[in-house]
Amino acid sequence: MTAVSIIGIFLGLAVLIFCSMKGLSVFISALLASVVIALTGGISLESALLTDFMTGFVNFITGNFMVFAAGALMGKAYEITGGAKAVARLFIKLFTVRFAPYAIFLAIVVMTWGGIAGFVLAFSVFPIAVEIFREADLPRSMIPGIVIAGCCTISSWGPGSAQPVNNIYATNFQTSLMGAPVPSIIMAVASLLVTCLLLAVFIGRARARGKGFVATKWDVPESDAALPNGILALIPLVVALVTINVKVNGKAILPTAFGIFVGAVVAILLMFRHKSDDKALVAHIGDAFQNALTSIGNTAAMAAVGTVAQSVVGFSFLLNALVGMGGNPLISAAVCAGLICGVTGGATGGTSLIGPTLAGIYGDMGLNLSMVGRIVNATGHVTGTLPNCGFINTTITGIAHDTYSACYKYSFAFCTLANLCAVIVGIIVMSIMGFYI
Repeated sequence: MTAVSIIGIFLGLAVLIFCSMKGLSVFISALLASVVIALTGGISLESALLTDFMTGFVNFITGNFMVFAAGALMGKAYEITGGAKAVARLFIKLFTVRFAPYAIFLAIVVMTWGGIAGFVLAFSVFPIAVEIFREADLPRSMIPGIVIAGCCTISSWGPGSAQPVNNIYATNFQTSLMGAPVPSIIMAVASLLVTCLLLAVFIGRARARGKGFVATKWDVPESDAALPNGILALIPLVVALVTINVKVNGKAILPTAFGIFVGAVVAILLMFRHKSDDKALVAHIGDAFQNALTSIGNTAAMAAVGTVAQSVVGFSFLLNALVGMGGNPLISAAVCAGLICGVTGGATGGTSLIGPTLAGIYGDMGLNLSMVGRIVNATGHVTGTLPNCGFINTTITGIAHDTYSACYKYSFAFCTLANLCAVIVGIIVMSIMGFYI
């Protein structure tokens, strides 16, 4: 039964990937994968779906909704005022058109780091990226990979990030958003360099092969006439990061959700005169909460698959085998996190599930939990950015209106490989520094 259960877990992952690439609803994909895992794991469908699945679903929303909502509000503020476009334009101006692809990537990194929800940024920045790639005559299919890397590498798991997954890290591993700062910064630099290096390689290869921009019917130029000042648009991000990272009497000025909310309020106050439509502000706020519900609902559904997987005998066997395999414990922690985040199709849902378990196990071993947690979160962005990741699916098919066959290789290179390199560098650095308390 154990062997069948283990096979079932990987079959569930295969179902998630297949369904995602076919464009099926996240909820349908999650339920189908849960059924496969339950049937092969020896637990009843009633227990798997009504107890395990729903417990995981509800617990994730309960623990994370306010951070998702604050990020969506911040994103809505930057969307309706043109703040996101203003920051992107500022970076493009600083880097010049020649290096504009790198500017777009870094602009997204900065805005995501400051708490803006990734799905909002993807919608806001994509049209600008299309214009830049058209002007540079570079393949349009690279853009989703750049957007995904901007949202799902260092800006998500890096030190001080205002994203939900970093808040989960701080909670699960009893540390701060800036936990393990030295190795975390080194990991972030490694990830950044790998993304930029691979971007340069793919750009050079495209030019050498004569591959250029091919427009689609969705590529409609947008006006930037009423954009706010780019430097002004950075201020709310700084406010959010300062309030959630700077400590007074050993405690952050504000909890993560509150700090991001303050940043959103500052963004509206500073840039409201650039609001691009006549829709009432309260209606936009309602839309932001609706976006947050959709986003966290999709993530919670995938996290619920992980809860079902944790309930079957195969998962316990795998976890015990990996933890007890000997060698560097950071490697076993990374593999455990990679397994569950691969099943859940994302780092946020996966780390929220596996984090408390791994914190207990490795805490009892006397390891530095800040270091363990950083490795766990970064690894979650390796297997959590496989094709079954909901954000990747939305960016490639829903925003870019493109295909996995054309775009996913860039996402894998710029995001997944960059995160993997960061994990490897992190394990090496932490091993040299010493990861026992």
